[in-house]
Amino acid sequence: MSASPKIPVSLSGAGYFHKMGLTGKNVTVAVLDSGLAPHPDIASSRILAFHDFIGGRTAPYDDFTHGTHVTGIIGSSKIGIAPECNLVALKVLDRQGNGSMDRFIESIQWLLAHYREYDIKVVNISVGGNRRELRQENNRLNLWVTKLWEEGLVICCSAGNNGPSPNSILAPGNCRKVITVGSYDGGHFSSAGPLLPYISKPELVAPGLHILSTKPGGGYSVKNGTSMSVPFISGSCALLLQRYPMLTNDQIKIRLMDAAYPVPFLPYNIQGAGVVNLKRLLD
Repeated sequence: MSASPKIPVSLSGAGYFHKMGLTGKNVTVAVLDSGLAPHPDIASSRILAFHDFIGGRTAPYDDFTHGTHVTGIIGSSKIGIAPECNLVALKVLDRQGNGSMDRFIESIQWLLAHYREYDIKVVNISVGGNRRELRQENNRLNLWVTKLWEEGLVICCSAGNNGPSPNSILAPGNCRKVITVGSYDGGHFSSAGPLLPYISKPELVAPGLHILSTKPGGGYSVKNGTSMSVPFISGSCALLLQRYPMLTNDQIKIRLMDAAYPVPFLPYNIQGAGVVNLKRLLD
C-alpha cells in the first residue's frame, strides 16, 4: 500500500461538485474534538463559535492538533470536502487527547441549547472512549447523543481503532441512531460490529490511512485512523444538505448507504454498506 498522502478533495471526487457550486455553503458543521487552531484555509468568518470545555479559553486553539486535522478534512478551503461550510468547534479533548464523559456530555448539552442559534446541521465526533460501560449500547453517553439525533441533527461518529475483532466498536459509535464510519484502508485496525441483533455497525467506511489535512500554525500534516474517516462523511453530508436542505437525518443516512458500494474482500462487519460515491449521492 502506498504511503503517499491522500488529499481529501481529490480522493473523494468533491472537486467536481465544487465547480458546480456545491461547497457546503450556508451549512454549519460542529466538530467535537481537541479544538481548532487558526489556519489560512479556514477563514475566521466561517468559525461561528468556539467553546472550550477543557480550559475555558475563548479564542480558538488546538494544543493536540487532532481537531484541526479533522476540521480541515471537512472544511479546508483548499483540500476539504465542503470548503465553504460554516464551523462550530467544541474542545472536549486536552493536550494529550484525553477527555472525560462529563465534558463530552456538557458539549452535547451545549449543542442542544445552541444548535438553532448557529443553524448546526451536522455533528462530527471523531473521538470515543474506552471505559467498560461504553461497550454497551445503552450507556449514558449514547443517551445524550440520541437526544441530538432526535432533534434532527446528522451525527457522524468514528468506529474506533480497536479492530478488527468483532464487537469492538464503543460509544458513541455503537449508538444505533448515528452514522458510524470505519476505515476501508485500515482493515487491520478499524473497529468492527456486529453489536446488536438486526443492527449493523459501521454503516459506512471512508479513507483513514495517510490522510493529509490542516495543522496548527499553517501547512499540512498526515494522520491515520477512523477519526480521519468520519469527516469525509460529515463533509459529504454538508454538500448533500446544501443541495437538498429539507432532507431529514434519517433520509440522509439512507441516502448515504444507498450511494455506497462494497469494498472487495473487506468483511461486512467492518465496512457496512461500503464507500460512499459522491456522484451517486449528489447527482
